[in-house]
Amino acid sequence: MSAVLKLVQPQQFSEQVQVDLDSASRHAHSLQGALSYLSLWQPTVVRHLVERFSAKGETVLDVHCSAGSTGVDVLALGRHFIGCSSEHALVKLARARVNPADLAEVVLRLQFMNLKRPVDIRGYQAPWPFYFDVDTYCELMNVKSAMRSTNDRVDEFIAFVVAGILHGHTVGHLSGYTSPQVALAPEAQAALNRKRGEVPSYRAVSPRIIKKAASILRDGIPSSLLDRGLERSVLFAEPNNLAGVGTAKAHLALLSPDQPGAVEHGLRSWLRSWWLGVDLPAAPSPAATVEAWQEGLSEQLLETARVVRRGGRAIVRVGQGRIGAKAVSYREQLSAVLRACMPSYWHLEGTIVEHYAKGSGVIKAGPERVKDTAAELVVLRRK
Repeated sequence: MSAVLKLVQPQQFSEQVQVDLDSASRHAHSLQGALSYLSLWQPTVVRHLVERFSAKGETVLDVHCSAGSTGVDVLALGRHFIGCSSEHALVKLARARVNPADLAEVVLRLQFMNLKRPVDIRGYQAPWPFYFDVDTYCELMNVKSAMRSTNDRVDEFIAFVVAGILHGHTVGHLSGYTSPQVALAPEAQAALNRKRGEVPSYRAVSPRIIKKAASILRDGIPSSLLDRGLERSVLFAEPNNLAGVGTAKAHLALLSPDQPGAVEHGLRSWLRSWWLGVDLPAAPSPAATVEAWQEGLSEQLLETARVVRRGGRAIVRVGQGRIGAKAVSYREQLSAVLRACMPSYWHLEGTIVEHYAKGSGVIKAGPERVKDTAAELVVLRRK
């Protein structure tokens, strides 16, 4: 009997996919370059996964959608998109990214904003002088005021554009010299200003918005992003409680669960949260033990099993990290979760190994895995 079972049991596949972070921008749509941060899902990888494991007109769910970069690729390939995030700022950014306005709409909207309207500068006190010139601050407040009473797609896209230039280290940004990835704490920014012997200079807001929008839209807006027949939604949801996603709604789900000891994506900016009018959430508490991480992942996989239809797939991105002083292979921990908790829901179909290399493409893996592994994409099929 065991011999018969071995014959009918499908063999797991193993492949490699090459990613080159230096050339990622050449393969990505210009909408992907709106924000400065490390994206876990490289565009070439996303496109390969979506084309291989879903068909046009099907629904792709990104359980940890961050600022929505995967949504651009999913929609461009003619699939419906659902993104989920547990941070309100990221939900706003992702919604604007998958519903872009064109440059003419941005310019026209700015023309109807009076950025020189008098502003009560009593609000211009610490910490704002550490980041913005007083006139820049007043113009930003006027943009915020003009958009406050609207729920308009163009205004949401302008807010998205400003989020990408709100702080950084070039004259194209609105702040004085600082990090483009994360907003420094006021004390750290004040110390940096003193070290450099400078104060923030005036940065005209409107022309910088237009220039950034033109850069973001230089590849045009893909026709599929303008197709209202393709559904796109971004929901505020915890990965273990996707209440807004219907049962058996998705054909393909992408998961990139938090991994203690992994590199931060660089989107937790208190200045961006202020700009978008949301509270910066408390920093997530990393799992203190391997068992705690396994428990959290099992909850996510169980909820994902509810929203993925039978025969559909989930792809879990895992890598190496640390819990405390202990090095952890999250691929091994995922396997343990599948064996212990998920045999009724998921079948392990195969693994695609991401590794850093020049160029891009998919090649068959040999018996030994490369040493420059970026992550492993574990492909699960819904039973």
